[in-house]
Amino acid sequence: MYFVLAGVLLLAGRELRSQIAPYPTPSTEMPSAGRDRTEAVALAGTSPPAVVIRGWSTSSEVGPTSESLEPLVLNAGNRDLVIFFDATPGRKTDLEFRYRLTGYDPDWTVTPSKLAHYRRLSPGHFEMEVEAREAGGQWSATAATLKVVQRRFFYQTWYFYVLVGVAMVLIGTQLLSQRDQLLKGEMGIVLEERNRIASDCHDTLMAGFAAISWQLEATAKLFRDTHAELTPAAKSCELARSMVSHCQAEARRIIWDLRDTEELTDNLSQALTRALAAHRMRETIETTFEVYGDETPIAPGAVHHLVCIGQEAITNAVRHAQATNIHVALRYGTDSLNLSVKDDGKGFHVSDTSTRTGHFGIPVMQERARKLGGALKLTSSAQSGTEVAVTVSFQAIDRSLKQRDVVPWIGV
Repeated sequence: MYFVLAGVLLLAGRELRSQIAPYPTPSTEMPSAGRDRTEAVALAGTSPPAVVIRGWSTSSEVGPTSESLEPLVLNAGNRDLVIFFDATPGRKTDLEFRYRLTGYDPDWTVTPSKLAHYRRLSPGHFEMEVEAREAGGQWSATAATLKVVQRRFFYQTWYFYVLVGVAMVLIGTQLLSQRDQLLKGEMGIVLEERNRIASDCHDTLMAGFAAISWQLEATAKLFRDTHAELTPAAKSCELARSMVSHCQAEARRIIWDLRDTEELTDNLSQALTRALAAHRMRETIETTFEVYGDETPIAPGAVHHLVCIGQEAITNAVRHAQATNIHVALRYGTDSLNLSVKDDGKGFHVSDTSTRTGHFGIPVMQERARKLGGALKLTSSAQSGTEVAVTVSFQAIDRSLKQRDVVPWIGV
């Protein structure tokens, strides 16, 4: 009986265990979603990784050829620069890096690689900055830095430009000096030729004028001895004497101009003063010279023509006007100048051509004024004397004498 009761209890226990769910046994493994959340929480609590610059190379991306952390100085013309960097050891997670070359890169460059490659850096001073972070983390608070200096070629340095500037100044000075020497040589040749012509004129032309004058004087004496000085032949002889005398005076003035070897000047008042001092005046004639306004330098050729006009006017006043006072005035305006020669002689009627027979002074003065682009004004009367005035604008002088040849430049 006992055996039967035990068998019944055993069967009832098996049936009860089959109806109750088993209690789960604790496991060391966790679901994947729960594991990711746990890792994110752990990562959020860690500090960003530190970065170090391992070195640099100019020829390879495999590894650094130099590990020096001193300021990196690159030779001029360097084409490539590779900078290697990494995080501090002990980091097993994936890392991201960002870098920039201050002074060259406009913004950060983010990369998973551990190097930065630059080609053809311009000359200057730069600073390499590198930061790192783990996935989902923050960038490093402190960046790894490296000074980079790209040298310049010699022709890109400031002292090269200074040397070029000094060389250009020296070359320009030398060229100007050579040009001045050439110009002085050409002027010397011209002045030497002028002196030769003056000597030939003095030895031949003046001697011929003197011989003709003596012959005419002898002929006039014969007419006077025979009381035939009123005959047409005697009058023609006297006119010829007058013309030869005038030609002699003109020839002397031209020879004086040719032999004027004084230094060429652009100062008209100085040239006029020298000409008046060299001009032989009669003791009974008083000459005054005044300058009005601020003197403006003009071309030496214009100075020559104006001085010749003044000399001719003074010569006519001394020879024909019987003047006691001659006043020379030089007036400078804003855009022109005026030269006037006024005497208190007997004067003449400008329209009377008979008084100008055998004389060429006035046409010569008019021609010189025309060459300068100016105008000659002649005013004369029997009571108030004669005034010769020439007015020339500075613009006309520059236009009329703008020549490259040295001969017209000096007024020959």
